[in-house]
Amino acid sequence: MRIRLPQDDLILLPREVLSRLKEASGAELKVLVYLFAWKEAEPAELATQLGVTPAEAESALAFWRGAGLLEADDSAPKKPVPASTSLFRNYDSRTISEHLDGDKNFRACCDLVAEKLQKTLTKNDYSSLLYLCDYVGLPPEVVSGVAAYCESKGKRSMQYLMKTALSLYENDGVDSYEKLEAYLTKVEQSKTGEALVRRLCGFGDRELSPREKEFLDRWFVEWALRQDLVRFAYEKTVDAIGRPSLSYMNALLKRWYESGFLTPQDVEAKDRKADGATASSVAGYPDADEFFEAALKAGFETTD
Repeated sequence: MRIRLPQDDLILLPREVLSRLKEASGAELKVLVYLFAWKEAEPAELATQLGVTPAEAESALAFWRGAGLLEADDSAPKKPVPASTSLFRNYDSRTISEHLDGDKNFRACCDLVAEKLQKTLTKNDYSSLLYLCDYVGLPPEVVSGVAAYCESKGKRSMQYLMKTALSLYENDGVDSYEKLEAYLTKVEQSKTGEALVRRLCGFGDRELSPREKEFLDRWFVEWALRQDLVRFAYEKTVDAIGRPSLSYMNALLKRWYESGFLTPQDVEAKDRKADGATASSVAGYPDADEFFEAALKAGFETTD
């Protein structure tokens, strides 16, 4: 038999909550009471039990973490962050001041962001940046780098910075400055590669089709091909069929990439060694017609 004690039905909250009541939203108060009653809960459970959205539950957890009343379980994988920037403003002025005064890297990040966005940061701006650094866990130098990247694209809003940083974090795994540098290098390679192909194929400024973008991403990002090799594939394609064709170029480049050919010289050397042909042979085939037939059998018209 178990004796029921009065404290069994009590929910005890720390006195520190009183100093946060003025700034806490209804959803944030609901989440706090629920957590102190049951000790732990996932955002999905909080949303179901409290009638809030999962994003509001995530935001409430961040608010109380920022207030120092909850501790994150660092051993668990980081949860997806909410997509609406209106839910990121969850740190009170005192917490923001503590981070600005106690973390020189965070302060330097805020100063740089203010410079890149060409504005005086508001409390909500500081709260958004603290959300990225404290809750999401991005190093301040990554946030600074994202701000510089946004400025280079002519985008100078906090909302754009937030969405870009979170997209890089969730979709590309960018959680360190080294990974950010690697990502930006790929972006630049893709940009210059696209300019080359547009110029060679006469695309002008028109919008590329999804299939064309897929080809370019494959060549310049996934395979990281040199531009001179792509130009060589273009020349071979025009010589063989009399017109530019990204599908045909892709068939050539795929064969060369899988063979470990990195430069036009590698391809020409292999051609000469294979059959004594001149540089006019195509990817080791004696003539363009033979290669074209083989490429068709391999399905070069597809994006596979």
